Amino acid sequence: MIPIYKPYLPKKSLEYAHDAVTSTWISSQGEYLERVTDKLKTLLKAPHVQLVNTGTAATHLVARGLLHKHPTVRKLFVPNNVYVAAWNPFCYDRKLELVPVDADINTWNFDIRELKNKIEDNCAVLAVHNIGNIINVPKLREELPPSTVFLEDSCEGFMGTYDNKYAGTQSLLASFSFFGNKIITSGEGGAVVTDDKEVFEFINILQGQGQSKDTKYLHVELGYNYRMTNVQAALLLGQLEELSVILKRKKNIFSYYRKELSAIESVTLQQVEKNTIHSNWMMGIRIKGNPSSEKICRFLKDKGIDSRPMFYPMSFHKHLKLYANPHNERVATLLSKECVILPSFPDLSVEECEYIVNSIKEYVLS
Repeated sequence: MIPIYKPYLPKKSLEYAHDAVTSTWISSQGEYLERVTDKLKTLLKAPHVQLVNTGTAATHLVARGLLHKHPTVRKLFVPNNVYVAAWNPFCYDRKLELVPVDADINTWNFDIRELKNKIEDNCAVLAVHNIGNIINVPKLREELPPSTVFLEDSCEGFMGTYDNKYAGTQSLLASFSFFGNKIITSGEGGAVVTDDKEVFEFINILQGQGQSKDTKYLHVELGYNYRMTNVQAALLLGQLEELSVILKRKKNIFSYYRKELSAIESVTLQQVEKNTIHSNWMMGIRIKGNPSSEKICRFLKDKGIDSRPMFYPMSFHKHLKLYANPHNERVATLLSKECVILPSFPDLSVEECEYIVNSIKEYVLS
């Protein structure tokens, strides 16, 4: 079976992880946490980076940071066809109303025209870079009311760019994920990026049980145990040191996919917005007229190819029905039927890519 994803773990990642274990600094302190933090700050050109234990935890801290900085904001405009972890953390504290925006049939991100029609003053927008397709946040900021607060879920957008800047760096707060199927991984893990020092200090306290920075064991906020471990950071550091290798491999795979798949009649790919570069996280295709994503996933499984359906609209999830508008998710529903996500890991061989493309051709012609 060709897996949907498997992590790229260079020798250095394993060496650093072993060193972290033998040093006995295996929990939430140690040199690798500092080294990864500094590396990410330099790489992303971000003044403040907070490592955490999951991408979901990172997104929850984004939600808490929003409410801390802008306590009067009550509406958050979100895309209607993303992974559930982009929505859930904003529901934890029950202080925000999620307002779903239907998908764009071309980009698979939210429909910007609909967003412009719906937006109100003193609201926030969550830009989710869906399966790595980057929303041009700097451009969008110019087109929406000045009072709009921008947040980003860049869990799938790591190393994608808009206007020559890295995704996740031009909003109040952004979350990143280092889950096992991401471009770099610590198994679980994530990070929060912000350029606001006061907000950074707030989320830094929250991720460490709300403990005061001045007095040990004195807790000044209702916090969480969202700390990344030194072992996780060690795994990340090895990959960050070989990031150019990982990105080159991914770029070659996506270039092949795009060339071959775009030539198949009835198959379309995500349209990349002007002045943005896709993160090349996952390759998704849309097969026009496909009756269900389950059908093609079963077909590919029988061929020995793992795949994933596109994310379901908000109304499909029981706990999110109170926010959903099933009459305003036509495109999101269509994409959930017609789209499938293909194997995209860095070690995917040319032969495997050819086999996957030929299997898609066989499915379309059957």
